[in-house]
Parts: sequence; C-alpha cells; structure tokens
Amino acid sequence: MTDYEPPRDIWEVNATLRFDEPLNGDQDPRWVDTHAARGGAILKKLTRVLGVDIAAGRLRKPPRRGYYLFCGHRGSGKSTELRHIGNQLNKPNIYHVLLADAALELDVHNLRYQDILLHLAGKLAESLKGEDVHIEPVHLRKLDEWFTEHVEKSETTRNFATEAKAGVDANLTIPVLAKMFARISTALSTNATHKEELRRTLRNYFSDFADAFNHLIEVAQKKLGKPILFVVDGTDRLGEDDARAFFTTDIYQLQQVCGLFIYCAPIRLAYQSNAPGSDFDEVFHLPMVRVEGEDGSPNHGGRDAMRQMLLRRAHENLFEPGVVDYLVQHCGGHPRDLLRLLQGAFSHAEGQRFDMDGARKAVGDLGSDFHRILRLDDYRHLARVDIGEESGNADRSQWLLYNLALLEYNDFYWRSHPAIRETSAYLSAKKSLLGGGSGRPAHRPSKR
Repeated sequence: MTDYEPPRDIWEVNATLRFDEPLNGDQDPRWVDTHAARGGAILKKLTRVLGVDIAAGRLRKPPRRGYYLFCGHRGSGKSTELRHIGNQLNKPNIYHVLLADAALELDVHNLRYQDILLHLAGKLAESLKGEDVHIEPVHLRKLDEWFTEHVEKSETTRNFATEAKAGVDANLTIPVLAKMFARISTALSTNATHKEELRRTLRNYFSDFADAFNHLIEVAQKKLGKPILFVVDGTDRLGEDDARAFFTTDIYQLQQVCGLFIYCAPIRLAYQSNAPGSDFDEVFHLPMVRVEGEDGSPNHGGRDAMRQMLLRRAHENLFEPGVVDYLVQHCGGHPRDLLRLLQGAFSHAEGQRFDMDGARKAVGDLGSDFHRILRLDDYRHLARVDIGEESGNADRSQWLLYNLALLEYNDFYWRSHPAIRETSAYLSAKKSLLGGGSGRPAHRPSKR
C-alpha cells in the first residue's frame, strides 16, 4: 500500500473509475478514513453495541444474538464501510466475520429471506473449510437430514438434489457441506425453477432448517473460540416491495436463526412510519461527509477527506488550480457523486488535465440529471429545507432523500445537493421564498 501512486494520465483515471465497486476497507490504498468527517459516532457506537473495546483491541461482553440495520444513501460508501468494519472486527480475539454480498452472489432483483439464509449456511461451511476447522459429522447431520428429508425426498426438488450431490463424497464433512450449499446458492442465483422450489421447501420446513443452522453456528463458534458475525451487504438494493417483505413481513424468519447479523438496508425504510427499525435491535445510519457548516462555510475536515478520496484516484498534477476544491464543494460529501463529477470533468476536458470549465460543465450535467426527476414544487421544498422552514422528516423529503436530491449528514442535518443549488429552478424558488432577495435573514438549515 505504501508504494501506491494514483494515475498520472487523465485517460487512465477515467478507465479505472468504478462507481459500484466497494473498496476492501483500509486494505485498499484508495480507502480514506471518513469517520471523523461523518461525525465519528457510527463506528464507535456499532462496535460498542457488539461488545468490542476498540481501544483495547478486545471483545468484552458480546450479545448472544442481535439483528442490526445499516442504512445510508446510495453511493454513500456503505459497502466500503461495512468491509472496513468487518476488517476491524475480524481478529483472533474479537469476531469471526462472514461477509455475504447479495448483489454479487445472489439475484438481488428477486431476493427472499430463504435465499439469504441458505446462502449464509453455505458461507459458514465454506469459511470453516477455509479455516481448516474440523467439525464432527454428528454436528453436521441436522443440516444433511434437512436436505435429505425435505429436498431429496420431495418430488419437486428431487432432480435438483441429485444435481447438488453429484460427485459429492458420501462421508459427511465440512467440505462436502460447503460444496452442496454452494450448488444451492448457484441455483438460487441462476435457476428460476429451482429457486422457487427451494424457497417453498424452506418455507414449509423452516423450523427444521433453523434448528439445524443454529446448531452449526453454536458448534462452529466453540471450535473457532469466538463469536460469528454475519454481515449481509447488497440488500439495500432491493425494490420497495421486496424490501418490505424482507425487512418487515419476514423478520420473524430472519430472527429464528440465532446469531449476530448486520443487514444493509434501503434508506427510505428508516423514514417511513412503519419502518422496520422497531423489529431490529438497532438501526445505524451512515451520514454523508460534511463539506460545509450549517452557515455554508467550508468544513475543512470533511473537505480534506473528500480531497484525499479524489487524489487517490487522480494525481494532483492532473488538476488545474481550483478544480479539486470545486469538485469537492459540489459533490456534497457524496463519494459516488464525487467520482461522477470527476468522470464528467474528464468528458468535458479540453486537454490532458482536468480544467475548471470542464468541472463546471460536469456540475451542470449533474444538476440536469436531477431536473429530469424533480418537479417545480420539489425545488421549492428543497429551498425550504435549506432555510429551515421544512423538515427532512416530511413525506416529500423522504422521496428526495431516496433520490439524493436531499442529503443527510450527522446529527440529522439535511441539505439540498450542491449541484441542485446551481440550477435556475432552485435559485428562483429560493429567491421567491426569501421575498425576492429583500435581505431577510437566512434561517438555520434543517435539523430534526
């Protein structure tokens, strides 16, 4: 990592930009520690809830079971932060962390609780295989019996069971279990027919599966000598109906598996009146990076963090004076939008460096993207939030939060996206609210 140097060629910068690629936390040289710039509370709070004394580097009193939500804007860096948290906790004397990414490993466009739980059972078996942990067959028999009794003997899933066990050693071991469940995960991801059949089987005989999975978790934790923490990423990308089914309707099934689970969740659920927070032990919000204070003045800590994020993807010599600060200011502390602006600045650049004219056009393009989804009333609502006449909790605010027109920061502070504030529609709405620019004092921006 110490030998890493960002690209010095503007074309290489553009070729290596990835908007949806999470970084593997502090193990990636492009990772920037944004915790202080986001308010500094979330990592400390989450680790303490999990019984971890970060300062001492040890596990104190972990909960026996817990179900937690991890929420934030799309592109706010949730996946990267979850991986960083996982790296921090996946230590010999703390936790055995298992990360599952539903967006990469399953079909997130058609996902149910059955898919996740079957996949997690396979992830656990695969992890134990990788750690060379030996577990006696008697402790694996419950899962094998569930598969034999309810999958192999069912007329609808018999063919799949034959495929799943093809070439698998008859001796019941962790590698055998891992291979069998890997084939289940593949079917859940790629085979619509098998997917529905497996879901139906698990739903009909769920108690047997939960009991078997719980037994494996309990035995595995004893063998590992530390608790297991399941971190499930990608579930924030579920559609509205699927998210409601997964996080609300089927919460009982999720919580029948006894352990510690962190699920990534869509931010809109956290703001709805019947949000699932009450059904989970705690909801953790990942706020945006504060790049400005409540009076509009620069927040230097936040801007420094975003500058580092930018300069680890493009060498500082590639920017004409003022361009880095301009892009940081207009991304609103939103990591993905910072990269979008960098790509836009590349598209509009005249030469081999990022120039100010190209940066301004990139901000204009982003503002135009919002114009395609916002109504005139939305600009007025955003302006009202900015001057303190409207709450980020309002129904319309929830929709604007989901679409990133309104950004949430620490301490429940909301602000419209800076690219929107450059548009004529927003400027007209704000001027109208302030009485045509009559000198009325600006209100304090919205806080809960």
